[in-house]
Order: sequence, then C-alpha cells, then structure tokens
Amino acid sequence: MTPAIRGTGNLARRLILMTLIALGGLAQNAARGDETMPQLLPKNVAGWSAAGEDKVFTRNNIFEYMDGAGEIYLAYDFQRLLVREYMKWSAPRLVAEVYQMASSEDAYGIFSHDRDGQEILLGQGAIYGAGLLRFWKGRFFVRLQAESESEQVKQALLALGKKIVEAVPQNGKKPPLLAALPREGLIKESIHFFHTPVSLNVHYYLADSNVLNLSAKTDVALARYERDKRKMRLLLCRYKTPGEAEAAFEQFNKIYFHDRAAKTPMFRVEKVEKGEFVGAQCMGSSVILVFEAADRASCEWLSKLVAARVKGVSR
Repeated sequence: MTPAIRGTGNLARRLILMTLIALGGLAQNAARGDETMPQLLPKNVAGWSAAGEDKVFTRNNIFEYMDGAGEIYLAYDFQRLLVREYMKWSAPRLVAEVYQMASSEDAYGIFSHDRDGQEILLGQGAIYGAGLLRFWKGRFFVRLQAESESEQVKQALLALGKKIVEAVPQNGKKPPLLAALPREGLIKESIHFFHTPVSLNVHYYLADSNVLNLSAKTDVALARYERDKRKMRLLLCRYKTPGEAEAAFEQFNKIYFHDRAAKTPMFRVEKVEKGEFVGAQCMGSSVILVFEAADRASCEWLSKLVAARVKGVSR
C-alpha cells in the first residue's frame, strides 16, 4: 500500500514525487556501479576458469586486501575493487584485480604510479613484466597477475586483458595537466601523475613536511628530462587558485632554500649540494620546479618551456 503524501496541494505532491524518483535513480546507479564490475570479467579464458566467489572491497575495507599500498589507491580517489581468481589444472593461478576510480584521470594516475615493465598495446596504456599485466581504460585500472610466468601464462593474461578492455564501454581522458609537459627531451616512461604528498614521497622525496601544500585538490605531474646527455626532474603542481599556488611557492622557498626574504621572486635558480641546480617558478595557479639540473642554462631552459605551455592548460 502506498503511503499518503501530505502537503498543501498538487505542487507539494509533485515535488515529493520528483524527489522520490531522483533518490530511486541514485540508488539504481549506485547498485549498477556494483553490478557492472563483475560483467567486465569473463568466466573463462584460455582454459582458465573463475574459481571461488568474487571479492569486493571499498574505501572502507581496502586495507583488508592490502596493507600500506591502500594509501596509494585512496590518494587517487579509489572507489571499489573487484578481485577474481582463475584456475586451470596443472597451471599457475591467475588473479584479476579491477579498480574503479572516481575519474579516468585518476585511473591513468594510478596506472602511472608504477611504470616498471615493457609497454604493450592494450587499452589506453599497458605494461607487462614478470607475470604482471597492468593497464587502464575509462575509469578502470586493472592488474592481472600469475603465480609464475611462462609464455602460455603470458598469452592467457593478454587474452584476459583484451576481454576486459572490450567490456569497458568507452575510453577516458588523461589529466589535462599532462599537456603542459614539453615533448622535447621528455623521457615518456618517467611520467607520474598524482595529487598528494603520499605519492610524491614515493617517487621523489623533498621534505618530511608537506612542503608544497599538496592535497586531493591539487594536480601534480612528475617527469624526467634529458638535455646534453644529462637528466633532470620536472615537478609541476597545479592549484585551484593563484593564491594557493603563491602560498605553496613561498613555503617551498622558505623550507627548501631556507629563504628568509620578505618577498620571494616568482622565478629563481639556485645552486645546491653536489653542484646541481634547482629552479623554482610561480605562474598563475601553477608552481614549476626543476631538480638535478647539471647547469643553470638547462634549468632555465626547461622552466621556460613549461611556463610557455602551462598558460593554455585548463583544469
């Protein structure tokens, strides 16, 4: 029996009815998010069959599946994880992990976290090595791993990966900030995209404190460049507002350079330990940092290239 809707007239009834419909739609969408993930994984592939029950983890219990690594996934706005095992007689066990992120940008980001391995053509980017296949497409990041490696196992992982890619309905977009990375001298496999100091400290340690005021709202790109056979690092941070960028820039100068000046120049190059050069620049909502440069000219060269490109990049 449908409960009576009390109100002051037809308008009240319509408003309440529209609210109930909207809430019902949200509930269906939430349920659909859980239901569609198993559909991405086949029951059988190359002689391997799904074994046991699927396991699903969310932000609330991700640490039940992994220990310290859970922090990295949470830093990329992880939503849920589906785990399925595959078995075949007299063959290594395969484990499929499908991570659903809040956005395709973060799916790319978690993919870029570990670039170790051989790049292959699968999905929107894939890496394979030692029985571990990782790739991303749309809002999903996928890890497929075998207990031991052989050519047969590798082909099974690739076949499984192809089926998952085909099941994801559409591609996603990479973070817009990547368009600000100059192509000249870029070492492509060195690119990492992230948001928080948790990820930064994994790839490049700057300080014990959050020296750049990084948070879930900041976009950060880290990459290596080569010029005249010498390598250097670029760290590009994009904030919500110019004021936040300036505050982070001022703090970085005070902590990293031990700068006590009342007003910090918006662009500087300093020689640090080991004779290397570090460049720091604040431009609009962005902070551009160059580390490990062999000389002042290289530091200025990369800083200027980035500054010219970052102007046209939107969030």
